[in-house]
Amino acid sequence: MTTIIYAVLVFAVVKIYAISVEVSEIKELLRDIKRNTEEHVPSAFAPHAVSPESLVRAVHASSYPDSGYPVPEVEESGGVPK
Repeated sequence: MTTIIYAVLVFAVVKIYAISVEVSEIKELLRDIKRNTEEHVPSAFAPHAVSPESLVRAVHASSYPDSGYPVPEVEESGGVPK
């Protein structure tokens, strides 16, 4: 019985170690992805600086061209709908 308990404990320790190695590899991959995309993201979005409201209106218009429920126009300063 003691041998089985020791075997289960050793298995649990090995499994926890394997999971921690996998998590550390995932974290390193995410750091690499973040590092590689930081230099590309600002330049990609700079010429297309549009407001979130404009994007919602564009998606709504393309998804529902003859919609009976139009998205209200909103001022670019984030004000109240017109």
